Amino acid sequence: MNNYLKGVLLVLASAFAFSFLPIFIVYAYEGGADANTLLLIRFTLATVIFFSYLKLKGYNIKLDRITLFKFFLLGVFGYTLQSRFFFMALKYITPAIASMFLYTYPVLVSIITYFVDKEKPSLRLAASIVIASLGLVLVMGTSMGSVDIRGVGFALLASLVYSLYIVASNKLIKRVPAVTASAYIVLFSAFGTFIIGSLSGGYSLNFEPYTWIWIIGIALVCSVIAMITFFKGMEYIGPTKTSIISLTEAVYTVVLSAIMLQQFLTVWQLIGGAGVLFGAYLVARA
Repeated sequence: MNNYLKGVLLVLASAFAFSFLPIFIVYAYEGGADANTLLLIRFTLATVIFFSYLKLKGYNIKLDRITLFKFFLLGVFGYTLQSRFFFMALKYITPAIASMFLYTYPVLVSIITYFVDKEKPSLRLAASIVIASLGLVLVMGTSMGSVDIRGVGFALLASLVYSLYIVASNKLIKRVPAVTASAYIVLFSAFGTFIIGSLSGGYSLNFEPYTWIWIIGIALVCSVIAMITFFKGMEYIGPTKTSIISLTEAVYTVVLSAIMLQQFLTVWQLIGGAGVLFGAYLVARA
């Protein structure tokens, strides 16, 4: 298996792991958890798991001060804010609608990458963006209706921050192993979350005991597994292709919503899902 195919498969695996996030968040909210507490536990548990793994495998986790500071910025101002905005969006709108607005980020990544790296999109990449985006509209569109503008605003902010985060992190992961990069990002995200949460209502463990199932799932599946495969895949295929292939996460989310939240697919959603997958296929073949 060549490195390019490895990258594609890793990003697809990352998208699948990430697709559980909005489902688990909805269940956690239903169990009485709040966004501040969910985020802090998520990043704290993920930090412990990541650094335990690094120690077990004998990784060298020492970084120079400049690299460490860059990870601090990525964690505190990148992943922390993106996660917070997305978690807040799910308080006001459904996972399907939140995902539709979040997944405007591939277009933003392509635009930012063009100006930063002069990585001008090819005709195939441009076509895949259009096809995948139209597919997303069909996948999520039938869930539209009465939409709370606050949720839309938070989801769009999450998309913008995530776009900047992807481009910036691509500069670092070429020099730092994916698992090490993930460990430091969640570490500093835990720090950023602690500061923001302490200034915005604090934390509470007053939720139903079964909610821990969803919290642990958010930390292990949607953070540790999803982040390692995402960064490793981006090492192989770059940020633009990674962001577009990650659109398949929307299809996974709709399927999981049907299975776990009883939000069933329509014909138009199935057609849209095919469009998203075809757009990702065009990128994988580029």
